[in-house]
Amino acid sequence: MTNEDQMKQAATAYQTLCELMDQEGWHYEQDAANFRIHCGVQGEDLPMPIRIDVDPERLLVILISEIPFTVPENRRDAIAVAVSAANYGLADGNFDFDYAGGTLLFRMTTSYRDSLIGKSMFGYMIMFSSAIIDEYNDKFLMVAKSEMSNEDIMKFIG
Repeated sequence: MTNEDQMKQAATAYQTLCELMDQEGWHYEQDAANFRIHCGVQGEDLPMPIRIDVDPERLLVILISEIPFTVPENRRDAIAVAVSAANYGLADGNFDFDYAGGTLLFRMTTSYRDSLIGKSMFGYMIMFSSAIIDEYNDKFLMVAKSEMSNEDIMKFIG
């Protein structure tokens, strides 16, 4: 159950996020009732939709970007290997793969429990995530569309 203090902290974090977006001139859609924004970045190849949630109950900021394709059933083992290889080298955030549905996403979280999150933290989350997603989304697409072996995938992703 979310208490009044948690709601105030979430509102402050959400306001800081929106101020950063406005300050940078980034286009976004607000869902203030749910402390959520939607925005997107066009990478070198694939679009990168981004959703950022401020979660008052868990005192977290959660950035999620769904990779815009579904992995065919016959390549899901290969993508599981690719995601594992990519995640191993990440300093922050991770890719999640839903094997049953064939969907991929990137997720990064940070806690604001007993702290204030500044614009620089939100900027870091957006810029770092965008760079990582852009680095790997086309590689995941190539793995999904190819017949690469697990060994080839490890070399390609690594």
